This record gives sequence, C-alpha cells and structure tokens, in this order.
Amino acid sequence: MLILHRTGALDRPVDLARRLVAAGLSLPAAHAALNRLAETDRAVCTIDGRADVRALARDLRRMNVDARRRLAPAAATDHLAEIRNRHGLSQREFADLLGLDVRTLQNWEQGRNRPDSGTASLVLLFDRAPELVAELLSEPVV
Repeated sequence: MLILHRTGALDRPVDLARRLVAAGLSLPAAHAALNRLAETDRAVCTIDGRADVRALARDLRRMNVDARRRLAPAAATDHLAEIRNRHGLSQREFADLLGLDVRTLQNWEQGRNRPDSGTASLVLLFDRAPELVAELLSEPVV
C-alpha cells in the first residue's frame, strides 16, 4: 500500500495516471487516486507487489507526488515490551495512556494474543511521537 501526497501542481495528470496503471492500478483506481490528490492532496492506493516501488516513487516525485509505503503495524506487536520500556513506562502506565486493559497488554507482551491492526498502528505512532499521542488522547484540565 502506498500513501501519496501532492507536493505541487498536478500539471501532468495523464502521465501520473499512466504511471500508476503501470504499477498495477486499474485505470479507474488510478483516476480515483488522481482525483483524491487534486481534492485533498492525499490518496491511498494498493499497487502490484511486484512493482519497483523505488522507481515508482522516483517517477512520481518528478510529477509533484511524494510516495510513502505504509508500515506493517504487526511488526510493532512483536516488540511491545521493548517499546514500552524504551519510553520508561510500566505496563499499567502504558495501558492507561493508550486506553487499554492492562491484562490485554500483558497477554500481547507474553504472546498469547495479538492486537488488531488499529491498535498496533497506535503503538507505532506512540513509539515515534509519544508527546503527540499523549496530547491527542487527553484534554487540558481547566
């Protein structure tokens, strides 16, 4: 999966659509991605797994589109305790901060269960930007 971000004018829309089709998108999917980029500056699309992603990103950059690969959040779940420890949090603190049941976190850390992809993404986000997550998941006391 690629996340596309418009960085300038989309002055070569036909070339952009052709390049996305060459990477495995159907013509309607490429058209939809182009429309989303024009409307919101962002689009998400799934390309063929055999496509040369680096070459695609290089080509898209020349057309004012930045391409980023979505991380596999499941990888973070293999290192939950490591992530939590790196931020100096107890299981209780980490669970409370992310709105989780501490027993659920313990089960994940011990490999009995795995978090869903949304929770795994939240853990990845916390690992990279803990202040942002804490700010977004709380409100000031006035």
